[in-house]
This record gives sequence, C-alpha cells and structure tokens, in this order.
Amino acid sequence: MDLESFSHRVLEILKHHFPTEGFRAGEELGVLNCGELQFGLSNLLAQHQQAGFTDEELDETVRVTFERMLEMVRAADKVLPETWEEAKPRLRVQLCRSDIDALRRAITFPFANDITSSVVVDSPHGYAYIRPEDAERWGQSVVDLIEVAKANLLVDSLECPMGVVEGPTKFIAIQSGDGYDAARVLLPQIRERLIQELSDESDDPEMEPAAIVGVPNRDFLIAWSAQVPTELQEQLARTVAEDSHRQSHPLSEQTFRITAESIWPIHG
Repeated sequence: MDLESFSHRVLEILKHHFPTEGFRAGEELGVLNCGELQFGLSNLLAQHQQAGFTDEELDETVRVTFERMLEMVRAADKVLPETWEEAKPRLRVQLCRSDIDALRRAITFPFANDITSSVVVDSPHGYAYIRPEDAERWGQSVVDLIEVAKANLLVDSLECPMGVVEGPTKFIAIQSGDGYDAARVLLPQIRERLIQELSDESDDPEMEPAAIVGVPNRDFLIAWSAQVPTELQEQLARTVAEDSHRQSHPLSEQTFRITAESIWPIHG
C-alpha cells in the first residue's frame, strides 16, 4: 500500500471512530489535519508494512494511536500559546511548499519559487504556523520571531548527526527525523559546517567556499561539494528532483548553492 492509499484508509478509520474531530486530508501527501494540528503518517505506514496488519488490526492501531494523541493534545498547552514566555522556547523556522493554504495567513519570508520559509510553534504532535496577530499578541516584531526561531533550531542542531558518505564524491545527509532537517539549511552555522566537512585539499583556493544542497522533502537534507564536475552535478540534481516526488512532506525539485552567508537556487 502506497502512502496516498494508506492516507485515505487511515482517514476513513478516523472519521468512523472520531466523527466530531474534523480530521481531513492535508495539502501535503501523507499528512492529516485536525484543527491547527498536522499528523504525519510515514511512521505509521512503516509500522504497518513491517507488522503486516490485517484490516482489523490496522483499524485498532489507528484508533488507539490517535486516541492517545488527542488525549495528550487536550491535556497539553494550546498549540499557539497565549504568552510570549510560553511561546519563545517552542519557536522554530520551517521550510514548506509555497502553495499551502495556511501560509496565506502566516508570517513568511522568501526562500525560493516553490518553497517558503516560515516561523512555527512546535508541539509534541506537529506544529502551527505563526500569524501576524500572534506576534502582536506576544509584543514581538517579525524580525525578533525569526531570530528566536533560528536560535532555537540551532540549539536543537548542535548534537544533530550528519551522515557522511565517503568516496570519489563525498556526500553529507541530515535526517534526524525531528521534522526540521531541511530547514537547517536556513542556519548559517549549519551551512558553514557543511562546507567545511565537504572541503578538500584539491579544491581551487581561488573559489569561494561553497556547497550544493538539496531539500527534496521536509525530513531530508543532502549536500555535496560545489566543485563536483558539471555532469555529476546534473545527475545529482535529477536525483533530488525525483526524490521530491517520492516522499511525504515534499519540498523542492531544485538544488541550491550555499555559502556561510547566502543561499542561491540553481536554475537548470
């Protein structure tokens, strides 16, 4: 069962067991919405594929899983806190597709044609986009929110493992599973670390230190040297584009040239 079919099946189960909760399909593949909350189904699908649930077992697993989630959400603070003291430690920057309807009401800042950067408030079961009225309620400027959100994500990223694949072409992948792996490209400190890890003695010293990154989906970031030969660059770019259509939480088909100070889309 693919992710799209699985999402339809889970949604049917949820509407049967929780008819008043208002579960609905999200705008991203493999995501269900309930009010301000978003629920990704990739882990549940993996569990189903590994265990080989019968229809009855899948029904019960979905019911129990979401019943527990809803109970925890009701017992927890609101997704959008009322006070700045509650909101401040939970802010993160996020990357998302520009065509998501919720972004029309959210605080955003440019990234690329098909991706938007945003500020979200994190919760145990998802995140919610921050709106201008939330910033006003907290007495904070948009610039302040962005800087706090970046600082919080950087703290989360200090111990984040980077998977290094050695070889004729060296790759680095970030895939922690916390929902913010692609967004880490927004952090200058992470960009600088990627460039340093990918640098080589054979690199042209007259070239500005740089790397190429791909963010095909929300939960994956891949990087390689900007000095890789053109033919291989094109092949890697095609792989990123293909991956953006295969995974949940898709982001961009494009690749990006990064330095410690900047991010530029590569148009090919």
